Amino acid sequence: MLAAGRGERMRSEIPKVLHTVGGVPLIRRVLTAVRAAGFKDVIVVVGAESDAVRAALPPDVRAVVQPQPRGTGDAVRVGLEQLDTRVRNLVVVGGDTPLVTSQTLREVAGHVPPATVAMATAMLERPTGYGRVILDERGNVARVVEEVYATGDERDTQLVNGMIFAFDVPWLASALPRIGPAPNGELYLTALVAEARQGGCTVRAVKVQDPREVLGVNTRAELAVAEAVVRERVTSRLMEAGVSLVDPASTFVDESVVIGQDVVIHPQCYLRGETVVGDGCVLGPGTEVIDSRIGRNVRIWWSVVEGADVGPRVQIGPYSRIRPSTTIEADVTVGSFAEIKNSLVGAGTQMHHFGYLGDAEVGPGVNIGAGAITVNYDGVVKHRTVIGARAFVGSDTMLVAPVTIGEEAMTGAGSVVTRNVPAGGRVVGVPARPIPSRRNQKPALPTEG
Repeated sequence: MLAAGRGERMRSEIPKVLHTVGGVPLIRRVLTAVRAAGFKDVIVVVGAESDAVRAALPPDVRAVVQPQPRGTGDAVRVGLEQLDTRVRNLVVVGGDTPLVTSQTLREVAGHVPPATVAMATAMLERPTGYGRVILDERGNVARVVEEVYATGDERDTQLVNGMIFAFDVPWLASALPRIGPAPNGELYLTALVAEARQGGCTVRAVKVQDPREVLGVNTRAELAVAEAVVRERVTSRLMEAGVSLVDPASTFVDESVVIGQDVVIHPQCYLRGETVVGDGCVLGPGTEVIDSRIGRNVRIWWSVVEGADVGPRVQIGPYSRIRPSTTIEADVTVGSFAEIKNSLVGAGTQMHHFGYLGDAEVGPGVNIGAGAITVNYDGVVKHRTVIGARAFVGSDTMLVAPVTIGEEAMTGAGSVVTRNVPAGGRVVGVPARPIPSRRNQKPALPTEG
């Protein structure tokens, strides 16, 4: 795999092959296709300043450095030196071709032998930027012409070099030292085509059915094209699997996301990372879910959920934010302008209006009134708040952690609670103070709507 290019046209400090498509770096996408094709021994040729690229590779992938950027032919030479001498067949693919499939890699590899060289080709309506492939009368490759050196007729050719090659290794090892540099001083891999033809060897053209597979990402514009193709692939797969996308063009789902059946996704939804969505959910419009597990029949709209576990039949939104390390159990309602972070919210709890729960443990059946917050940070460290089952937290209550609100306890509107409240207790005021509980005439707990 060739990944030593500087990617100067990306105008970025990030190595080209580490830019992402569908949430996955380009090079990891190519590696996934390589693995799926059945290739086990993988060598990645990287540039001299490539610590970030090496760090992104799996531990079972070998990286070898091309000291100077002397072209694709030299990069293959560097990689070839690392091969076991018993290897007879080699596939070369660019680390910046994120749309290549395992099927294409297997097909190109399958032509060597009997051919000495096989290469992927594609028909492009606008072949600008690609080397042109000229075929002989038998349909084999006669020559490959880099665009900068192509004549007028050659430039009009729409058949292009897909930069996916298969080689007979013994022949390749003997041929590489014989190819000369191009006028710019670089050694082009495509020069091996002329070398093979001069030696009477066959160079097989393997036409790729979907020409987008050979798209090499060299610019931000090409990165956006690849992103659109991946999004199209993902949305098509989801709809075939029983997911309803109201507007696929405005739905963004990473390939790593798992979505159940009968899920409805409205426009402007973003599902990222290791997210799992259960059956029957309705997401959006305007929802982002990142690295979260969403249970069955959940409704989330105009909200952000990140790093959270959300139980079945939960409702979130609009305009709420669920932050990492939060668990929301079944049948909870989180309404407008609420934020929850690093907290456990028990089953059936209601938080209909704006408020904040941070570093909290909330029992089942609790009512969190409008404007209630946990004051979890004292300026130095975070503290936890515990709210017992079926407690009633009045509107605008401030729970100054560390503090515990007992089961079925109540706080009055506007209370500032700085001390623990026992089970069944009632507190009001600033600071909150207890008031008598009418145990024999206990009213039904109200639920804010």
